[in-house]
Amino acid sequence: MTAIDIAVVVCDYGGTLTTPEDPVDLVSGCRPVESTAAATLRLLHQRHLRLMLGSNNSATQNRRLALRRAGVEHLFTDVLTSEELGYGKPDPRFYAAVLNAAACPPEQVLFVGNNYRTDVAAPISHGMRAVLIRPHGRLIDGEELPIDHAQVISFPRLPAFLGERHAR
Repeated sequence: MTAIDIAVVVCDYGGTLTTPEDPVDLVSGCRPVESTAAATLRLLHQRHLRLMLGSNNSATQNRRLALRRAGVEHLFTDVLTSEELGYGKPDPRFYAAVLNAAACPPEQVLFVGNNYRTDVAAPISHGMRAVLIRPHGRLIDGEELPIDHAQVISFPRLPAFLGERHAR
């Protein structure tokens, strides 16, 4: 990342704030937010970074309830889901909605997720920055991270990656 401040961190949900090993919560219909991800969200919020959720979901998955059950819903200024918007990632309208809610220049928005196509390539094409979460640390053939975009092995590694230069 360059010296331009990141003002907003947009988080994907599944595979970014959760792990596939955890069972689906029958009340929210979602895998629970991992405790280390919840702690990371609190740290980012303490650093005065605005948090948003940008997630695809089905009608049976209540992301807001899952965030509430993890005790972190109040940290998010916006929760944008495909079910509520009527379109999802990688539809360009989804990213336009993200940028509209962020209300800042696209280069100050950091999209964080585990899907190269929907959480990295598409946000970059809309002027945002991106961080790819890859637990195994490998890019797949055809995936390429431009300069100013990066990869970390887990969401809890994000604050260290951003470093103090993005704390205000």
